[in-house]
Amino acid sequence: MQKGTLYLIPTPITNAPMRDVLLPPYLDIVKTLEIFVVEKAKTARQHLSSVELSKKIQDIQMFELNEHTKVYEIEEMLKPLLEGKDMGLMSEAGVPSIADPGYRLVIVAQKNGIKIVPFTGPSSIFLALMASGLNGQNFAFNGYLPQENRDLRKAIRSVEVFAKGTGQTQIFMEAPYRNQKILENILSVCEDDTYLCVAQNIMGENEFIKTDSIVKWRKNKIRLDDVPCLFLINKI
Repeated sequence: MQKGTLYLIPTPITNAPMRDVLLPPYLDIVKTLEIFVVEKAKTARQHLSSVELSKKIQDIQMFELNEHTKVYEIEEMLKPLLEGKDMGLMSEAGVPSIADPGYRLVIVAQKNGIKIVPFTGPSSIFLALMASGLNGQNFAFNGYLPQENRDLRKAIRSVEVFAKGTGQTQIFMEAPYRNQKILENILSVCEDDTYLCVAQNIMGENEFIKTDSIVKWRKNKIRLDDVPCLFLINKI
């Protein structure tokens, strides 16, 4: 029996409708899909509501996949693909598998010889890196740094030392309500000649992306809003 195809479908990182995110050929494929693996079904249905699906949204089958999903549950999700049915994998926001638990399904699909087709779309991580002016040839995404103040400062210093020693751009993020705290810690810990990019609310209203040396960031004090934000550190 021929196996199905797993399509990796980007979703908006702002309030834009999904039809404005995907290229027309991708939309044509999404319209035909009847099974999706998503992080949250409610959010996925909101994204898909702007797409003219072949079936009613309530008739679309959805599996939820997150960091708590068991391996045997992921294997169950794979069954439609093994039976020859195509499926879509959607992130909560942005591209699947990048800072997203969807990679767990993709690796199981790879092991089972499933064809994987990734669609292009918005990724705040890559957009921030593109606009930062920092090294895009060698970079690492570190996810969230520790919350406890002492561990946070130690982690910031560690990524700074690694970035300046290797030239590898270090990217990390924080919960929006902690944006100002992490910025203040970065400015307190890092050396004057280190470069920091703050990329806030990418593709959204009042988007803010700025790169400057730590010494200049200290002089030009800013207050970060409680919206999605990425921080990038490197040397120039």
